[in-house]
Amino acid sequence: MKNGNSEKKKVLFVCIGNMIRSQMAEGFAREGGSAFIETFSAGVKPTGVVSEEAVVVMREKGIDISDHRSKGLDDVPVLEMDYIVNMSGYDLKSLVPSAMAGAIIDWHVEDPLGRSLQYFRETRDNLEPRINEFLRQLWQDKIPG
Repeated sequence: MKNGNSEKKKVLFVCIGNMIRSQMAEGFAREGGSAFIETFSAGVKPTGVVSEEAVVVMREKGIDISDHRSKGLDDVPVLEMDYIVNMSGYDLKSLVPSAMAGAIIDWHVEDPLGRSLQYFRETRDNLEPRINEFLRQLWQDKIPG
């Protein structure tokens, strides 16, 4: 999608509970890519809440995810996604409808659930450059879809 294309790509970030990693990724992607992507997040087993620690560490970066809510794959338009970034550790091909034509990209990102606030910061700081590079590649049409 070159910068002249007005149609936004749809990107879904997935983790297990949609309470930490995918919420952070969604926050970074909205902050950096809202001009050219539509961003969603979901969980394989949604918890119904967003981690307070995730809200705190994202706020430290100037990104407010306090109004986000935990959602499942059934709560987002999976079939419309151009890309799904999977951080759940699950094989998403078996969990999304076979008609989903978008690309699934697997990232290994440790789950900070139950760990220290510092570990949440490390997770956030691991995600930020990955999201920025992903957005850069999307902007330059370098990610196959």
